[in-house]
Amino acid sequence: TIQLLATSAAIIYGQRSLCKNARKWTRRVTFGITVVFSLALAALGLFLLVLATNNDYRSRKFANIFVKQNSRETPFNEQRCSILKEGNVTGRVLEFGPGPGTNFKCFQKHRDAYARPIERYVAVEPNPYFEEELRKERDARGLDFPLEFLGLRGEDVDLPVQDEGSFDVALMTHVLCSVGSVENVLANAEKALKPGGRIVFMEHVIASRGTYMSYVQGVVAPILNIVGNGCTFRDLRVVIGDYLGDRFDVQMMDFEADLPLFMYFIRPHIKGVATKNKD
Repeated sequence: TIQLLATSAAIIYGQRSLCKNARKWTRRVTFGITVVFSLALAALGLFLLVLATNNDYRSRKFANIFVKQNSRETPFNEQRCSILKEGNVTGRVLEFGPGPGTNFKCFQKHRDAYARPIERYVAVEPNPYFEEELRKERDARGLDFPLEFLGLRGEDVDLPVQDEGSFDVALMTHVLCSVGSVENVLANAEKALKPGGRIVFMEHVIASRGTYMSYVQGVVAPILNIVGNGCTFRDLRVVIGDYLGDRFDVQMMDFEADLPLFMYFIRPHIKGVATKNKD
């Protein structure tokens, strides 16, 4: 925020120095363009400052953006739904960070392909503004499973003893970038799963070092952290593989997400299914 405000001021000052010997009409046009651009930067900086210092406002805005985004059909939905189908998301499901029910469209799409329906669905979601949206989305999609909402961070889940080792699937899509500890979330998922249970995941990841994409991610990272509710670029390929490796059969692949140009910086993705060992 401070950098944006300082940049806007520096642009105006620099424009005056560079154009002082130019013709009058050139100085006026250049000055007008510079002022508009600088004010836009300043406005963005102030908006980010408000988001960074007001958690409730940020949570509400974050929820509103994702509700609108979830209502659109995009090519990326095919990629999303393919990993859920591969992971056989049925039975007792524990989803970390479901947002407004973004994956419910996939539940609806593949409902008839599964021999077993979703029997119980537990949402672990710290943003309270998503609870009502989750129920609306479930009903709008014609899904009839019971929905339990836990208003907690994934790191803070403490299931009752009778629920430990009882879930068939732990689902994580676009959530591990914003948690405080990926390892703690994976540990809670592992604790919840029965032997043979599956962690189904899809996440955007940090680009290879030294690439153009890596540079772009470095530029947008501070803004993404604020507007994305704490989202950061992480090497989740390594974190997931290292943490689950000896206790799970981890099948993981890289892919480029079919996202619009303005979301270019989060196109590098991974997806996979990690199956908990039975012994």
